[in-house]
Amino acid sequence: MLTKLLQYEAKATARVLLPVYGGVLALCLLTGICDRLNVPLTDLPGVLGWLGALLALLTVLALVFVLGACVFVNVQRFYKLLGEQGYLLLSLPVPAWKHIAAKLLCACAWLIVTFPFLFLCGDVMSGRFGELSIIWPEATPVVVAQTLLGLLLLVLAAAVAYLQFYLSCAIGAQFGQQRLLASIVSYFVLGFIEQMLFLILMTSLAFAAYQNQTFWVERLANSIAAPETASIVLLGVADLFLLLVAAIHWAVTQWLITRRLNLA
Repeated sequence: MLTKLLQYEAKATARVLLPVYGGVLALCLLTGICDRLNVPLTDLPGVLGWLGALLALLTVLALVFVLGACVFVNVQRFYKLLGEQGYLLLSLPVPAWKHIAAKLLCACAWLIVTFPFLFLCGDVMSGRFGELSIIWPEATPVVVAQTLLGLLLLVLAAAVAYLQFYLSCAIGAQFGQQRLLASIVSYFVLGFIEQMLFLILMTSLAFAAYQNQTFWVERLANSIAAPETASIVLLGVADLFLLLVAAIHWAVTQWLITRRLNLA
């Protein structure tokens, strides 16, 4: 059933996002063509130069819009699940975690696709049309580990961001007709609380490190002696931390949907 939910989410979001992506790519192509035409023609009137600059500005704004649209559409899909659409979808013999998983996987997949798409649009907009080259580092075990942990960090960061939106929507759904306003307020309140908790955690860790200076000085010396190992450890710790935060967001969201959901 999870596969069917994923297919449903992919089709529903693609109907909105693919035309947006296609339109932005066409705009980038037009900007790239105009940029190529303007290079040899130095005697063009000033008005055409201003129009070219305006077109480039609109293209940059369109690229920002693509990222915003990707996030908005996927968050909206979850928000609708907690409204009128929930009467249909939540009546299916499917546990709540599968609904969350399908929407989260689809949202993260779109975000992963969006970033290479933005690089492609930047390449096309600059007029190079595929001349962009990527320098790949030597595939040593350390580089592979760093790359995998770094990519995992980015995926977990995206998942945490989406799960925070989902949790805000789930909290807002408790307020019935005012759920949109409550969801917006909940998002900012959650962000403030999480920042305060993170600050308290960092302060506690700093105080603990001060109380055990000898131990941490030795660890720092070892990190300087082996920076590759230290980077892998730091990336691993960051991945575990984000995984814990994501698990907390997921657990609370699932509990609210399962036990406390108000579709009024």
